[in-house]
Amino acid sequence: MAPTEGTASTNSWKRRTPRTRAISKTNSMPTWTGIPAPIPDIFSSQQQVAARVGDIHQRLMSRVTADTGLETDFLSLAEEHPANVVMSLLRCAPLCDRAAVLMWRSIGTSRPAVQKVLPALFSVIEDRPLYSMFFYSGDNEAVFALAATVVLWNIAHMPEWHDAVVLHSAQLFVALLFQVFSTTEQIPEEVEDFWRACQEEHRLPTKPNRFAVQAVKALLCQLGFENKLVALECKQVWDTLLCADTQHYAVGLLAR
Repeated sequence: MAPTEGTASTNSWKRRTPRTRAISKTNSMPTWTGIPAPIPDIFSSQQQVAARVGDIHQRLMSRVTADTGLETDFLSLAEEHPANVVMSLLRCAPLCDRAAVLMWRSIGTSRPAVQKVLPALFSVIEDRPLYSMFFYSGDNEAVFALAATVVLWNIAHMPEWHDAVVLHSAQLFVALLFQVFSTTEQIPEEVEDFWRACQEEHRLPTKPNRFAVQAVKALLCQLGFENKLVALECKQVWDTLLCADTQHYAVGLLAR
């Protein structure tokens, strides 16, 4: 299925990078305003949902403020079509620019949306998308998995998502470990190129597996396991986890 107007394949993220950088270097985060706007009907078509998500993202990229009608529309889409919205937003903003951050934060304000969106994100990270129909020909699923991991890293620091992150911390922990394993293996050139763009955008570690480990440590800190982290550091668990030959041993230390 060819991408519709308002969406772009993750293969085209290079073409979108200059535009993304321009937004990320502004001093202001886009915000929702109280200006009302007509709320369109909820779309049932996969292509229409993807096009609408892309349109909302583009409108946020082009301005500092957006009307609450857009937010209401987006939340309705997230609640009705969570997997489609997740894949559409990852597709149009794989680097998770500031406009995308606002959209993910908005989802965190709706409990019904969060309960449906998080499983979809976990599914993408673990390389088992809920519905294969959301992938286009030529998509690299490993790129989507990394993009979803960057999203989780962002939302884990948002107050709007705090309760959900704690509630689903076990699933999040497993998903992040999966990313450590998959990115420790040899990764394709396209994935390496994508990660370099992510690194530049968010000042992340040079290797995606080190970033996944960083996300695991941040999650444990958020759950109040600082003392355990000190003990794990003394046992050099993280370096052991980053080596394919010793990963199983490191997982045993983490389990204990």
